[in-house]
Amino acid sequence: MVTQVAAIKEQLAKIVGKENVFDSPDAIEKYGKDNSLVSPGLFRCVVRPRTVAETQQIVQLANEIRFAVVPQSSGIHFNGGSVPKEGGVVLDLSRMDRITEIDEENKLAHLKVGVTWEQLQTALEPKGYRSIIPLLPPASRSVVTDWLEREQPVVQSLEYSEPLLSMQIIWGNGELFVSGSASNHAFRNPGTTTDGVAPLGPGPMSYDTFLTGAQGTMGIVTWAIVQFEPLPVMSKAIFIPTNSLEEAIEPVYKILRRRISYECLTLNNINLATILTEKWPEQFEKLRKNLPPWTTILILGGLERRPEEKIAFEEEALREIMASNFSNLEVLTTLPGMSAVEKKLPEMLRKPWPADRTYWKHAYKGGCQDLMFITTLNRVAGFMPLIKEVAAKYQYPSNDIGCYLQPLQNGRSCQMEFSFYYDPNNEAEKENIRNLYREAAAAALDCGAYFNRPYPMIADMVYKQDGDYATLLKRFKKYFDPNNILNPGNLCF
Repeated sequence: MVTQVAAIKEQLAKIVGKENVFDSPDAIEKYGKDNSLVSPGLFRCVVRPRTVAETQQIVQLANEIRFAVVPQSSGIHFNGGSVPKEGGVVLDLSRMDRITEIDEENKLAHLKVGVTWEQLQTALEPKGYRSIIPLLPPASRSVVTDWLEREQPVVQSLEYSEPLLSMQIIWGNGELFVSGSASNHAFRNPGTTTDGVAPLGPGPMSYDTFLTGAQGTMGIVTWAIVQFEPLPVMSKAIFIPTNSLEEAIEPVYKILRRRISYECLTLNNINLATILTEKWPEQFEKLRKNLPPWTTILILGGLERRPEEKIAFEEEALREIMASNFSNLEVLTTLPGMSAVEKKLPEMLRKPWPADRTYWKHAYKGGCQDLMFITTLNRVAGFMPLIKEVAAKYQYPSNDIGCYLQPLQNGRSCQMEFSFYYDPNNEAEKENIRNLYREAAAAALDCGAYFNRPYPMIADMVYKQDGDYATLLKRFKKYFDPNNILNPGNLCF
């Protein structure tokens, strides 16, 4: 075994250089785990390619001498999808971190997989643009990875499209592939109109869907094209506090049907307090007491042309909706217990979480396990008592459960996310959260939750519910990765 490992390291060093292949105990510990409750995995070494050609050679080598390859991007992972399950080598793609192009005419950015949210936002902001971004991701998290993992943006203006467009892929068999209209031989050639913006063309089907949510088991994405938007020159935050989630739903429906606001989201008091707290722990405890149980946040915005009029028009329409249909609810321009929050939030929601601050989900107790699924707005209230009942079984305080509701496609569906905060240094508490998480997922699944991200701790129950789908996935996996070298042990395998 020692000889085999040495031989693999020697071959990898020929591809990327000795300094980019390492297996120190610190490296094994660091790359063998993530920020989830999934148990750490063991593997042989870490390899850090710089180019697409080097990455492809590593995959081809893995097929030739049969070792597993577990792709990782920026080193910030949360749900166990990048934890090695069956040994092999960890493929660290963070060196592939160049922004190849910012196309202002089409509002597209061509990114290598290692480009982080901080890099992208820093490049866009001076040009007057902003990223389409999920809720406060870590600054050093990979942009492409977040979209591959089906994170949802807080902005509503995308309608039916997705931020992630065409991409380059190295399949598990070592073949290189470019999806969508970027596969045209004229892509990126001067004087052509082929810009890689159509994920479905040319060709009869989208290969991108095999990669999203696949946890690096089908192929390795090396670059992608993502959308961005103009940065509003004026913004105004509006808050609708409610005592229950039921009260918040119908206003959101009516507001989004009128296409009011750029950003729209609903948070309970613990999640909002965790985001807004700057001085721990005294400010946090005060905020969670003063904040309403639920708050819907709307960010109105205007671009260069007559922004004041646009915001005034939207605010007038919003107040008309609320006065006509929900006169019992307040419409606020600030929140209690937090000075000038209305000025801070618009900018916060359009950027990643600051790199110099503890990530907001880890600030309360040190660790956080999220349970997220897709449903419709009219069904979300039914999940609250269900999750609280499971939490009570495990003596987890219901007022410590974070909840985040993200409407999608102007309210046609939504992502519901429960956060279970815990102390990562307390093994008994971690085991309790593991059991709570799995039982809560099972209960939500039985009530119609759609888990579009079946991460390792719940993958078995999700795929068991749809055996035909799991069988089909295995067939595709066998086709694209015949030797099962990419992240084996994940995606129902």
